[in-house]
Amino acid sequence: MSSVRLLLSFMLLALVTSVTAQHGFRINGRFKIEAGDLRDARVVVIKDGQEERSLTDGLSRFDLMLDYGHKYVLEFRKEGYVTKKILFNTDCPPAAQANGFAPFEFAVSLFKQYDDVNIVVFNQPVGIIRYEAALDDFDYDTDYTKSIQSQLDEALARTEEKEKEEEQRQKEAAKEAARAQKQAEKEQERLEKERQEAEARAAEEARRAAEEARAAEEKRKQEEAQARADQEQRRPDPAPVVKEEPKPRPKPVPPPPPAALPREGSAVGGGGQCARCRRCSRAPGGCRSADPHAGAHPRPQPPGVRGSGVTNQARAACAPATPKVSTPSGMCSAAASAESRPE
Repeated sequence: MSSVRLLLSFMLLALVTSVTAQHGFRINGRFKIEAGDLRDARVVVIKDGQEERSLTDGLSRFDLMLDYGHKYVLEFRKEGYVTKKILFNTDCPPAAQANGFAPFEFAVSLFKQYDDVNIVVFNQPVGIIRYEAALDDFDYDTDYTKSIQSQLDEALARTEEKEKEEEQRQKEAAKEAARAQKQAEKEQERLEKERQEAEARAAEEARRAAEEARAAEEKRKQEEAQARADQEQRRPDPAPVVKEEPKPRPKPVPPPPPAALPREGSAVGGGGQCARCRRCSRAPGGCRSADPHAGAHPRPQPPGVRGSGVTNQARAACAPATPKVSTPSGMCSAAASAESRPE
């Protein structure tokens, strides 16, 4: 059973070695931005001096397959940060290629670039990876690293100082911003308080003005009412209205009874003349007509009276109740009375 496992392990190793030898040298990298993120960052792959490709996605952990026998430069870039380069020299003996290599692990971090920090050293690769025959594997070129280590350390030290200074400035700025925010809040509270007080004063003034206006209106109404009352008191009492009683209507005078006509041949007053007309001749036998008032000598009628008969008024004049009037000789009292009435 153990021999079978050993055989399977050997076959798997041989398969991986053949695949690795067929595809080249595999590298696994990690990319990091100090005090930042990988947004807008990229890894540019330059093969033998020519840009081959550019990586922009999944940079926190990435892997590449490099062909043997070439020089690859990987540039790690981001705006505002120091660019770093790593050189991979994939030259190695064919026998080593046939055996294959384990993936090479490395990590790169970028820091901010400051104007007064010397970064000339970063114009060249910060590390070189090549085949080491003594190790029969790929590793860093320690001699090259030692040659630039002092410059790298100096640049890193200056960068750390600048980072600390910037961090301190940021803290001070944050404190100042907090103080400014607090001061602004206090100022806002003060303004809000003043606004509320002003609104309260305005409301109180409006209330007082309304009360004064109401009081003035009430006073005006009272004064007007008092003036009307004084005027009413000064006004004289009206004269009492005397109601006139209706005058009694005069009672109608009943017409007098008809007078008795004198008989034919009789004379009135002894004068021998008709009591109605004065033109009847005094002759024996009296008036020539049976009715002396309807005879040949009718009395002229007043205006507005039609007919030739004897009126009630004439009969009343000849009635015995008519008071006697002193008349000239030959005229009866009734005729004299009729003569004296206006026409």
